[in-house]
Amino acid sequence: MFANHIHLMPAGCYSEDASVEAFWEIATSVGIQGGVCFAPFSWQTDPLGLNPNQWLAEQIKPYPTLQGYGTLNPNHSPREQVKEIQDLGFKGVKLHPAAQGFHMWGDWAKETYACLEEAGLVGDFHIGMHWHRIQEYHPLLTDEIAHAFPDFRMVFEHVGGWHYYREVLGVIANNRNNGNHLYAGITSVLDREFQRYWYLGPEGLNDVRWQAGVDLMIYGLDFPYNREPQIRRDLEVIWGLGWPKEEIEKILGGNLKRLLGLAPGEARTVGGDPKPALEKK
Repeated sequence: MFANHIHLMPAGCYSEDASVEAFWEIATSVGIQGGVCFAPFSWQTDPLGLNPNQWLAEQIKPYPTLQGYGTLNPNHSPREQVKEIQDLGFKGVKLHPAAQGFHMWGDWAKETYACLEEAGLVGDFHIGMHWHRIQEYHPLLTDEIAHAFPDFRMVFEHVGGWHYYREVLGVIANNRNNGNHLYAGITSVLDREFQRYWYLGPEGLNDVRWQAGVDLMIYGLDFPYNREPQIRRDLEVIWGLGWPKEEIEKILGGNLKRLLGLAPGEARTVGGDPKPALEKK
């Protein structure tokens, strides 16, 4: 297994241990061989006098199967920040408009997307209800991003959550003509009690498979917010879906490795030609 969505944070940023050592202990226990780790936000590390991207690079350096995604400070121009992330060898950036306080389709964001597209970095978006003005990060804004930046590879975490997952699947389907590089991030979507705002459940995962296809689904842990019991339960639910083994293996690492260039092959279209002929009237 090669998992997405691993938050690492220095001591003082979170009430529980969010260190790489704490994560690796869980990963070893549940059979995860590697994954993508997110840098903490700048507003978390600034009070500690730390550069979040450089801090993450140092933390994961001893772990060759861990990849890094950087973070950006919306109060500064993105170009030099993106260059730093590239120079560190990271393969993407975590973007959280609600937590970072930027408009998903504002001027800073558009400049950021252009830089990320040019650099070939993945944009991993937290979308779905998150106690912020919805008009500033409504999931349908991702369609604007996809049309303006057709080569920008994006992962939409929580698939928009319970409230918006159909809209997110609509965006993925709507942009099939530009290629299969918009992914459904199935992170924190399987706990009805404690993740109800993002809960999709087995039925929702079947919908994602039906509309987007298994080649565009990526499982994420959401460590440290999810610990070993939650991760084990997720894996039990996913393996219990009754899907073919090779499909489950794609969701649990194969697709993410391919996205990052760590495995061969391209995402194929599930359900027919991605460029259907339009009826002329």
